[in-house]
Amino acid sequence: MLETGKISALQMGMTIYPVMMSTAMLAGPNIMAKEAMNDLWLSPIWASLIGFLCVYTTHQLHAKYPQKTFIEQSEEILGKLFGKLLGFFYICFFLQINGFIVREYADFISIFLIKTPLSLISGVLVLVCAMAVMGGVEVVARSAQFFFPLFVIPLLVMIGLIFPDLEPRNIFPILENGLTPSLKGAITPQGWFSEVFLISFLLPFLTDGKKGKRYGMNTVGLVMISMILVNLVTYFLMGEATGRILFPVMDTARYISVADFFENLESGVMAIWVIGAFVKVSMFYYATVLGAAQWLNLTTYRPIVLPIGLLTVIFSFWGLSNLAVVGDLHLFVIPVLLVSFCCLIPVILLVITAIKKSSTAYKGVGPG
Repeated sequence: MLETGKISALQMGMTIYPVMMSTAMLAGPNIMAKEAMNDLWLSPIWASLIGFLCVYTTHQLHAKYPQKTFIEQSEEILGKLFGKLLGFFYICFFLQINGFIVREYADFISIFLIKTPLSLISGVLVLVCAMAVMGGVEVVARSAQFFFPLFVIPLLVMIGLIFPDLEPRNIFPILENGLTPSLKGAITPQGWFSEVFLISFLLPFLTDGKKGKRYGMNTVGLVMISMILVNLVTYFLMGEATGRILFPVMDTARYISVADFFENLESGVMAIWVIGAFVKVSMFYYATVLGAAQWLNLTTYRPIVLPIGLLTVIFSFWGLSNLAVVGDLHLFVIPVLLVSFCCLIPVILLVITAIKKSSTAYKGVGPG
């Protein structure tokens, strides 16, 4: 086995939570408010259904093919030729998505580090993530576990400080235009929830594998609640302006002023985003490296960590000429790719597995 490390189901949940939540926290309220307006708190509920389906599908595939990641499962289900072909597409998909995430991170950080080249920001992030990936699944999971409180607690503190200024009446009237706006607002978040599919690369290494499905479902539920909370807080504070502000949580942090001491806390939001981006990029990076090593039948994945890191930096610029292009891809292309690769294709493979099993069972009870 390429990976000999072991993690707990709790560590898996702590790793996947920032993967799904980091981008959603920063840009989610703006994206959902554009379509759903005051019903933006409903959008994460509809979007989470994709997440729950992904957990169920991924765990079912894991139960049928234990100790194998999705890349290996594909070969078992489709045969060597078609399995290898699908695995190649998945490796390219992981590279493209991770490059896109790195570019989003670099564009956001460049707001604060105006004179720093994007290539340097991207390169430093990927290099730090490469160190974690080189250490294997245990290092990636333990890093996420260490940073988890630093990701969650500042957000809760910020909400607590802004709480007296919130105006709950902004949420009314509820469902004034029916369910359609909130369903439209759920289109992009569906992509974030489908990223829970990455547990396929963690389930084989759990010390308490029986808890994998439960912790996966719990993580999706916690992300859903977190998105609802962030959406409500920003909309209670900013009202209809939420849909016109690129990073509403950042402006929420700027609004905080307590006793002329706690002021301009946007640096705290930036710190949360950096932590979330590190965990998210590391997890996609690890899935790419492990998947590529399995696809190539290597005995160790460490020699390809740095080359794939270089490819990730290249992909963070390839076809992403400016912030407008990144924004359009984030809204229209990336969600479709994520749902297709992380949910639709695994469901198809699970159906094929069920058909093959029923066909085998039918032959077994034939005339004799």
